[in-house]
Amino acid sequence: MTISVIGLNHKSASIDVREKFSFTSDTSALLIRRIKKLRNINEVVVVSTCNRTEIYIDSLFGSKDLQEWLDLENDFKFLSNHMYVYEEEDAIEHLFKVVSGLDSMVVGESEVLGQVKTSYKVALENKTIDSKLKRLFEYSFSVARNVRSNTDIGGNAISFMYTSILLIKKVFSNIHEKKCLLIGAGEMTQLALKYLKSNNVNDVTICNRNEDKGKKLAVENSCGYSHLNNLTNIIHEHDIIITSTSSTLPLIGKGNIENALQKRINESMVIIDLGVPRDVESQIKKLDNVYLYTIDDLGEIIEKNYKIRENSIKEAEDIIKFKIIEYKNWLSENNSSEIIKNYREYVNDIANGIVIKARRMSKNGDDIDDIIKYVSESLKNKLAHETTIKLKELYAHLDEENIQKLNDIFKEN
Repeated sequence: MTISVIGLNHKSASIDVREKFSFTSDTSALLIRRIKKLRNINEVVVVSTCNRTEIYIDSLFGSKDLQEWLDLENDFKFLSNHMYVYEEEDAIEHLFKVVSGLDSMVVGESEVLGQVKTSYKVALENKTIDSKLKRLFEYSFSVARNVRSNTDIGGNAISFMYTSILLIKKVFSNIHEKKCLLIGAGEMTQLALKYLKSNNVNDVTICNRNEDKGKKLAVENSCGYSHLNNLTNIIHEHDIIITSTSSTLPLIGKGNIENALQKRINESMVIIDLGVPRDVESQIKKLDNVYLYTIDDLGEIIEKNYKIRENSIKEAEDIIKFKIIEYKNWLSENNSSEIIKNYREYVNDIANGIVIKARRMSKNGDDIDDIIKYVSESLKNKLAHETTIKLKELYAHLDEENIQKLNDIFKEN
């Protein structure tokens, strides 16, 4: 059995590609159920965040079957040039780095841990995960906690929202006088509210499809509220738009902004699009007086300006190395337990078959010596002859050290 991961992230693919291979919890559930049905695949988890989509599997022959399936799927054919593949220890290390924030666009960010936990929960609910990946992901959560508690990684993180505010301030030095529209009511919107309030931006409207959730957030933060259906009617009223939803289609088109600019008499607008797939059509970037930044734009700015202490990364990597050894030890014990279990079942099947035949001989009145001879010869033939054949097959794959260990098993005490 082999643990593998196939995926793409902000390093291997631009947002144009990532948004085509992005999944919600519901669509992830459909995907993992399909993959679980593939030949030779025992377990599967799909992790999909704004910066990555990765498929983790435990399979008989590594990633081969999954890669072949992805190549045959019309929706995924275009991905092959953007995807990376890690097997065994490399796959384990990759997951540990992901949950620790070491592989993030913003090194040290903590949001990814919650997103991976959600993906893990989806796999549990859909019964596509069992002992190996279940334990692997549990180990990864332990790694993340350890890195967060014992290194300075998290303390050094510069967030997307912090960077967004810096960009907005470059356009609007009087940010506190501006009107802001927040589209969505998730974690990013809640984070945006904190940053806006700390910069004295108090004229904020929350726009959300789920009215109860949107209104609740608005009331708690003394904001206005508007339903998403009313979005096109209120865009022009706002100087700053920050959007972060799970919509599969753009919510704001070029025409919407062109109309808004006319009503604003071409007064400048800043749009921060944190959605993957994107909430705002990319052509809007070409319009005058509009400053549109996507999550990739923010990532580039963060990478240029962000310096994290090297010893923090080194400390985190040391923790990861230790946890890899721990997990591999568990894996080895688990695999040996399975071999022992299978061998015991093999011996039991042989013994049960011989006992049934011996009882039948006894009922037929066969002599006790003949029955004992039959049991003895059958056990020798079944256990010695068949095991000898298997040992010969195995011998060619062993080095001298393991050959000696095997010899020691059969030495007389």
